[in-house]
Amino acid sequence: MSPNDLSAFMPAGWSGKLPPCLIQVNPEGELSTNGAPLIHPGILELIFASVHLEDGIYLLRVGNQQCQLEVADTFFVVRSVSLGPEGASLTLNDGSSELLDPATVWLGENGVLYCQVKAGAFPARFNRQAYYQIAQAIVESGDGFVLRLGGRDHAIASAPPA
Repeated sequence: MSPNDLSAFMPAGWSGKLPPCLIQVNPEGELSTNGAPLIHPGILELIFASVHLEDGIYLLRVGNQQCQLEVADTFFVVRSVSLGPEGASLTLNDGSSELLDPATVWLGENGVLYCQVKAGAFPARFNRQAYYQIAQAIVESGDGFVLRLGGRDHAIASAPPA
């Protein structure tokens, strides 16, 4: 078998390009393996630090090894939002906090709100709690909605930023 032939590591029925990590991420951003939640802080820290998004595929890359994650929607999820006079601070499912770039917010299917995080490298879904928190800053404007932060209105797009 050549070093580029990974077919021996693919389980029956797997359609990914790389071997599966056997790690699933549900729409709430909770990680599990074979139905059991991943809770070990060191393992979670390694996974969050090692995730990459390439051509719409979430990869876990550690050293020279990589595998494909099974992600239901987005790997990162906004768990809470703190609104302030200068903008909105987000807390993500990896425990990190960052300021929201309002230019990256869009409304997806079924009214799900998304934004870009990690310096624009990843999309993130707002969970229900975070959605209700940021909804306090959403107002109707013309044919759409805007996010009113820091005294400015930012249009909410209907598709992800290019």
